[in-house]
Amino acid sequence: MNIFNRLLVVSLIFLLKIGDHSYAQEGHADQPSAETTRSTPRLHYLEKPIFVELNNQTDFIEYPVNQISEKAEIDFTSEVEDGMTEPFELAIETIEENGGAWDSQLVEQLSSLGSLQQQRLNHPAAIESYKRAIQISRIAQGLHTPDQIPLLESMIDSLIISENWKQADLYSDYLFFVQHKAYGIDDPRLIPAIERLASWNITAFNLGYGDQLGARLSTAQMLFSAGLRAVVSNYGRSDERVLQYLKDLARSAYYVKMYPEYLAGMDQPEFRARQENLRQKLDSFTIYPRSFSLGEAALQDIINYHIQEDGSVFAIAEAITHLADWYLLFERRTIAQSRYLQAWSLLSTEPDGDKLKQRLFGNVVPLPTFIEGPKNLEMRASVPKVQSKLNYSIADVSFSVSITGSVRDVKILAEEDEENANVLSRLRRAVRFSKFRPQIEKGRPINSEGHVFRYRYWY
Repeated sequence: MNIFNRLLVVSLIFLLKIGDHSYAQEGHADQPSAETTRSTPRLHYLEKPIFVELNNQTDFIEYPVNQISEKAEIDFTSEVEDGMTEPFELAIETIEENGGAWDSQLVEQLSSLGSLQQQRLNHPAAIESYKRAIQISRIAQGLHTPDQIPLLESMIDSLIISENWKQADLYSDYLFFVQHKAYGIDDPRLIPAIERLASWNITAFNLGYGDQLGARLSTAQMLFSAGLRAVVSNYGRSDERVLQYLKDLARSAYYVKMYPEYLAGMDQPEFRARQENLRQKLDSFTIYPRSFSLGEAALQDIINYHIQEDGSVFAIAEAITHLADWYLLFERRTIAQSRYLQAWSLLSTEPDGDKLKQRLFGNVVPLPTFIEGPKNLEMRASVPKVQSKLNYSIADVSFSVSITGSVRDVKILAEEDEENANVLSRLRRAVRFSKFRPQIEKGRPINSEGHVFRYRYWY
């Protein structure tokens, strides 16, 4: 599992937690009371929908509703009873008695203890163990010792799972500072550090965490670009990480398009100085954030990658289709249609071309294709907030899709009542303003109707 996928997993864990608190940015309004939330539920997250085969069923489709996802509570006192941490605790006590509280031998024992606590999901204790190990390592080896890097990485994982966004953010920046100082920009060992910090900034943006969300996108784009350059320079363009970096760049460019309001204020001295400092560290001369041109270039490079490295006709046609999707998202309909036709024509040269065309164009597809995580519908709010206590349910939705990818005739195939009316109304609106790749026939987009997709939504 690469760093981005791991961060995506841990950042989604908060959706599965049951708790009585939720994060509110300092200085902003408090969260609504539990009573208010129950009486007027809001739609917070919407996952990418899944195509549903109806098999001639009509109107209403039965499914379980109002499911509340629960995460089993861990009785951390059982660790003592099991005696699993006892050997490490005894070793720590012995070292402290002989060498004092700052003996460098404590680092290994604290690290092992933190790892065990982390495995048993006792993240608060793991954070404290790692934090102490880091302090001792810095005293023994120096403030910027690379020995603290694996400790920082593990502690940040626990901070994210614990929803301690402020500390996760601070330590993520500090981790990159240490790695950059230890290795330098031209060392391939910095590549995982670049990828990790970029992925964290995208995760933080999706959560709505931070005073300047536009700076998150700018930071992520600088890091993804630097990571791409480093991989190509050290390992060549055939390295499989090239594809992931290009997709990451396209994803960040899409966010810039979707949320231009978050770019306001980025010219403030505080944020400008921070961005300039990072640009110098990464030896970058490009001004970020960027939207259309960056995504277009990244998706075109993905086509070139498949032409030069993969050779699969379907992979090339699919990459061309993704570029066509990009043009459609930006209302460049003429060039989008020409790219769809190009992909269609390419598949027509294959012996099983009809089957491949059906696979790629036989049904409408939710856009953009390169974003898998749930959409935060609170991003449009004046102050996006991370919610810790959420319920989820699913609903099947029927609609038509025009040749421009617009959604029409939206129908919620679910029983509506007083409790879910507000949520389903917002779901209907979210679907209505989403974009789909239209069906393609004879190389051209067509109007189509009767599509049913299953949505899971968090409220």
